[in-house]
Amino acid sequence: MKNKSKIYVTFIIVILVFALTAWNIYRFIPHSPMADLEYKQAILKDSMNITYTIEALRPIMGPNELSEFIKANDKNPEIYTPSKKNITGGIFRANLHNHTTDSDGLPTVEERMDSAQQYANDKIRDGYMLIAITDHDTLMGAENVIKTLQNNKGKYSKIRVIPGVEIYTEYNNSKIVNKPVQIHVLTWCINPYNRALKKELNNPDNPVNDFDWIIQTMSKYGITGIAHPARYTSFMKDKKYPYIAEMLTRYKSLTTNTPFTEGYYQSYGLTKTAELLGNEYDKYINYINTQAENSGINRTGSNDSHGYSIFSYK
Repeated sequence: MKNKSKIYVTFIIVILVFALTAWNIYRFIPHSPMADLEYKQAILKDSMNITYTIEALRPIMGPNELSEFIKANDKNPEIYTPSKKNITGGIFRANLHNHTTDSDGLPTVEERMDSAQQYANDKIRDGYMLIAITDHDTLMGAENVIKTLQNNKGKYSKIRVIPGVEIYTEYNNSKIVNKPVQIHVLTWCINPYNRALKKELNNPDNPVNDFDWIIQTMSKYGITGIAHPARYTSFMKDKKYPYIAEMLTRYKSLTTNTPFTEGYYQSYGLTKTAELLGNEYDKYINYINTQAENSGINRTGSNDSHGYSIFSYK
């Protein structure tokens, strides 16, 4: 009797091990071809969550796919511009800078994704709405992108979402302005569970607020670029033109992936930037875009959404 019990226990253990192995293999294999598969498999592996599946990560846009998108839309401000015409016609297709309750935004990650999904369902016939979650100085927003997709499998069929982060830095190497200037750096397509990334950002010996260090470091973990460049320089009067050229040149020399800056940025009018620049506003924005183009830096766009709407800053 004891021998039979041992056989039964052994048989059950073998079945459980087989089932667990089969499940672990299955959850890493997509049902159909998937872009940036290795990136998504790394997220799945590093999450250490055995219930997560690769198929749930299908709405994520990875670095190779995003790089192609950025380059293809460098001269296409309409997709980044939420004008009434563009919203009604479903032309507005991308807001690559959004905040949630994981930093200083009002909606949760799920609420932000829901609003993008609703807009896509209502207005976009073919294709998708692309959003990036870029909470300030935290990987939590990016983690919650993964959790939201895993907890709502199949729900987000009309959006693509980018796990990201926005980091405050200081640009200390200017020959134009003799003081540090705060520059916000965006990084898209991060793996928020990556242990090396977490170790670098949490190491007290690393200069995590230094512009050069952040660009060089974050370029190893995603696509890194400059957020709302005009915001930092509007107070500089005539120096702002050579300063922005210097800063963008410095950035381009440091990044190791697809370079970008927010050239089509919609919330300047909601800040003091347009107020400070007055009649010079359009001239300066055009200069930034021209300087970016001449430097081989792609232009992207966003609303830097902090409120519930994906169409505006508030």
